[in-house]
Amino acid sequence: MPVIATIKTDWFRVISDINRQGISLKEIARELDVSKSAVIGWRAGAEPGHGKGEALSEFWQHVTQRPRDDLPVNVTGKRFVYFGK
Repeated sequence: MPVIATIKTDWFRVISDINRQGISLKEIARELDVSKSAVIGWRAGAEPGHGKGEALSEFWQHVTQRPRDDLPVNVTGKRFVYFGK
Protein backbone atom coordinates (compact mmCIF):
# COMPACT_ATOMS: atom_id res chain seq x y z
CA MET A 1 0.00 0.00 0.00
CA PRO A 2 1.64 3.29 -1.11
CA VAL A 3 2.15 6.14 1.35
CA ILE A 4 2.01 9.79 0.35
CA ALA A 5 4.08 12.14 2.51
CA THR A 6 3.33 15.83 2.90
CA ILE A 7 6.55 17.81 3.12
CA LYS A 8 7.37 21.44 3.87
CA THR A 9 10.62 23.28 3.36
CA ASP A 10 12.52 23.69 6.61
CA TRP A 11 13.27 27.41 6.35
CA PHE A 12 15.15 27.39 9.67
CA ARG A 13 17.67 24.91 8.26
CA VAL A 14 17.83 26.68 4.90
CA ILE A 15 18.71 29.99 6.57
CA SER A 16 21.08 28.28 9.02
CA ASP A 17 22.93 26.61 6.13
CA ILE A 18 23.36 30.00 4.47
CA ASN A 19 24.55 31.54 7.76
CA ARG A 20 27.14 28.79 8.15
CA GLN A 21 28.64 29.96 4.87
CA GLY A 22 29.34 33.33 6.49
CA ILE A 23 26.33 35.20 5.13
CA SER A 24 24.44 37.27 7.70
CA LEU A 25 20.68 37.66 8.02
CA LYS A 26 21.08 41.24 6.84
CA GLU A 27 22.88 40.06 3.70
CA ILE A 28 20.20 37.43 3.03
CA ALA A 29 17.53 40.12 3.38
CA ARG A 30 19.38 42.42 1.01
CA GLU A 31 19.77 39.62 -1.56
CA LEU A 32 16.03 38.87 -1.45
CA ASP A 33 14.95 42.52 -1.20
CA VAL A 34 13.10 42.00 2.09
CA SER A 35 13.57 43.25 5.62
CA LYS A 36 15.86 41.49 8.06
CA SER A 37 12.80 40.95 10.27
CA ALA A 38 11.16 38.97 7.42
CA VAL A 39 14.17 36.62 7.33
CA ILE A 40 14.05 36.32 11.13
CA GLY A 41 10.35 35.47 10.88
CA TRP A 42 11.00 32.74 8.31
CA ARG A 43 13.74 31.31 10.49
CA ALA A 44 11.27 31.30 13.40
CA GLY A 45 8.65 29.33 11.46
CA ALA A 46 6.77 31.75 9.21
CA GLU A 47 6.33 30.77 5.56
CA PRO A 48 7.70 33.09 2.88
CA GLY A 49 5.43 33.78 -0.06
CA HIS A 50 5.96 31.61 -3.12
CA GLY A 51 8.22 34.04 -4.97
CA LYS A 52 10.44 34.81 -1.99
CA GLY A 53 10.55 31.13 -1.03
CA GLU A 54 11.73 30.24 -4.54
CA ALA A 55 14.33 33.02 -4.41
CA LEU A 56 15.56 31.82 -1.00
CA SER A 57 15.73 28.24 -2.28
CA GLU A 58 17.77 29.34 -5.30
CA PHE A 59 20.05 31.43 -3.09
CA TRP A 60 20.56 28.39 -0.81
CA GLN A 61 21.48 26.28 -3.85
CA HIS A 62 23.97 28.89 -5.04
CA VAL A 63 25.58 29.39 -1.63
CA THR A 64 25.76 25.72 -0.63
CA GLN A 65 26.48 24.39 -4.15
CA ARG A 66 23.89 21.68 -3.52
CA PRO A 67 21.02 20.59 -5.79
CA ARG A 68 17.42 21.50 -5.10
CA ASP A 69 16.70 17.88 -4.19
CA ASP A 70 18.92 18.41 -1.10
CA LEU A 71 16.80 21.33 0.16
CA PRO A 72 16.04 20.70 3.86
CA VAL A 73 12.46 19.55 4.43
CA ASN A 74 10.24 18.24 7.21
CA VAL A 75 7.62 15.55 6.75
CA THR A 76 4.42 17.05 8.15
CA GLY A 77 2.05 14.20 7.44
CA LYS A 78 1.65 10.79 5.86
CA ARG A 79 -1.35 8.99 4.53
CA PHE A 80 -2.01 5.66 2.88
CA VAL A 81 -3.41 5.55 -0.62
CA TYR A 82 -5.89 2.78 -1.22
CA PHE A 83 -6.47 1.36 -4.67
CA GLY A 84 -9.37 -0.93 -5.15
CA LYS A 85 -12.65 -1.66 -6.78
